[in-house]
Formats: sequence, C-alpha cells, structure tokens
Amino acid sequence: MQGISGHELSSKKAEYLKFIHMQGDVVKTTEIAVRFSVAPSTVTKALTEIAKAGYIEHTPYHGVRLTPAGTDYARFLLRRHRIVALVLSRYGLEPDEACREAERIEQCFSKDLTNRICSSLGHPMMSGCGEIEHDHCCCPSCGRQG
Repeated sequence: MQGISGHELSSKKAEYLKFIHMQGDVVKTTEIAVRFSVAPSTVTKALTEIAKAGYIEHTPYHGVRLTPAGTDYARFLLRRHRIVALVLSRYGLEPDEACREAERIEQCFSKDLTNRICSSLGHPMMSGCGEIEHDHCCCPSCGRQG
C-alpha cells in the first residue's frame, strides 16, 4: 500500500471501489448503477478510468473485479471511512448519521492523517459502520494487521 495518499480517486469513484470490494467478487455495471442511482453509461465511464488507474479489471458486458492494488486501496478507503465515522460518533452523532456525514468529508483525510487519528484513538477495532482493519503501516508498534 506504499504510495497511497488517500486522494487518488474522486469521492464517487472511491465509493464505487468500496462497493466493489464489499460485494466480494465480480460486480456488474448494472449493480453499481442501481446502488448509486446513476445511468449505466455513467458507471462505465468511471469504471474505465478506475481501470486505467490500475485498481480494477473491467471486462465489458461481464463486470469488474479488484486488482491486488485495488483491494489494498479499497481496504484503506473502508478503514478511513470507519475511522472518520467513529470520530464523528464520539461527538454525539448516531451511527447512521456519522456514517452519512463521514461519506461527505472522508475524501479530505489523507492516509497519514487517517493513521494519526487511528493511533490517537488507540487503534480501535470497531465503528458504527463495521470492523476497522489495521495494517503494518498504521500499527507497527502494536503489530495489529488487517
């Protein structure tokens, strides 16, 4: 995961990448279009750009799957989202509200800032959005690995 700053993709493309990761295997363009309420042509254009960045393999009329780099990046994006949501929940937001608000602002958080927040929170294992994975870049001192 070296070289990831946290700003490689636009927020919409990052949301697509997280969705693909959470689905687990090959995801069809129409599934993404339905989930995000956009036209399949809009999704196809974004997926082509994500594929050019090396995060997915896109086979037209079949679907997409993450590359190893895409898996690493999607795991980071989910971790960042869950850490931001956890911080927001500590300021009184309900879990679903914290999750929605995190989606609006998480793109502003770099990998370094995410790791610093994670460390300052004691490397939390859960947020209202789900389990928080840790990797050796974030947690070298505690040895937790995602």
